[in-house]
Amino acid sequence: MSKLNTLQAFRCIGLTGVVIGHMTFAEEKYSGATLLPAEIKDFNQLFIDWFFVVSGFIMVMVSRGRFQVPKEIAKFAYARVARIYPPYWVYFFITLAVFLIMPQWINSAHGEPNLWKSFFLVPDKNLPLVMVAWSLVFEMWFYLVFTSLMLFRERYLPWILASWAGLIICANLAFDTSSFGPVLRLILHPYAIEFVMGSLIALFYFSPLSERVSTRVAIGMLLFVPLIGVPVGYNLGLFRGEGLVRVFSLGTLFGLLTIGATLLERRDKLSVPNFMVAIGDSSYTTYLSHLLVIGVIGKLWVLFELASPSLIGNIAFLVIMFSAVMIYGLVGFRLIEEPLMNAANNLGKKIFKKKPAPNSAALAARHAE
Repeated sequence: MSKLNTLQAFRCIGLTGVVIGHMTFAEEKYSGATLLPAEIKDFNQLFIDWFFVVSGFIMVMVSRGRFQVPKEIAKFAYARVARIYPPYWVYFFITLAVFLIMPQWINSAHGEPNLWKSFFLVPDKNLPLVMVAWSLVFEMWFYLVFTSLMLFRERYLPWILASWAGLIICANLAFDTSSFGPVLRLILHPYAIEFVMGSLIALFYFSPLSERVSTRVAIGMLLFVPLIGVPVGYNLGLFRGEGLVRVFSLGTLFGLLTIGATLLERRDKLSVPNFMVAIGDSSYTTYLSHLLVIGVIGKLWVLFELASPSLIGNIAFLVIMFSAVMIYGLVGFRLIEEPLMNAANNLGKKIFKKKPAPNSAALAARHAE
């Protein structure tokens, strides 16, 4: 399956939103003034919802034609594990080293992390050691469920996905799931609905029905979300909390954005700049590392006594922070994540290598025995 550059562009945009959102906290902590508006903190979290929608789309895209084939299911599961854990463990151990030396620098306001649960991305009442890895806990749960769905016929996937979403809706309407333990809360969390919506959108994208969507309608979807949907939803308070209203609102908006953009790309009506594709490719490394990079820049800023209430000084601080995060992401992807992916892919090829078919002479000898 060829890569959809629009999905990488979405990762680029979403990543930029997350980074800028976290920069607001660093600006308050390390700088002598604040330029970034406080509202950015509210928008920061929305981009994680976008990642969940895109993740559901990609899971359908990479699993097509592989259902009910045990070896393909195993390869799919291996690819998901190999994609998430090795790069994550690199930054887990870097963060662990900092935590052991200066524990107050790591998640000091969110309770002490459970190290083994953090290492394996197991749900816990506190945030993981790598704070942003809370979203990876959800990702791994989504991957586990989706892998189990591949045991069924692929044509049943829309109905099974709808049933999964229906179960979560019923549970959240009947109970206050936020009071449940970390494992049950993960299983019943509404975030899964966004993953389901992304998956259903992908099924629509790959169906003949998608051709009935005119280019004009696809452009309308693309423009509706940033110009009308997000401003109206924000003003109405639809994006607050983590409940059903939030996930349906954001799932719908980001779903429209995703299907509109991917349809336009398929029809050669939309192209993505190469730099956005590159940042999208490196988004996982940047996501895992950006808090560390921001923290280093902030502490250096204070160490060299550069913090001041001046406008120019604050602009310089923000530009340096953002540039450092993005540059490290691109470099870290090339030097760390990409080699790890290549090594994992090569190992997977060896593990799932087809056994050569026995030749006729060997078969005759075997029957003779």
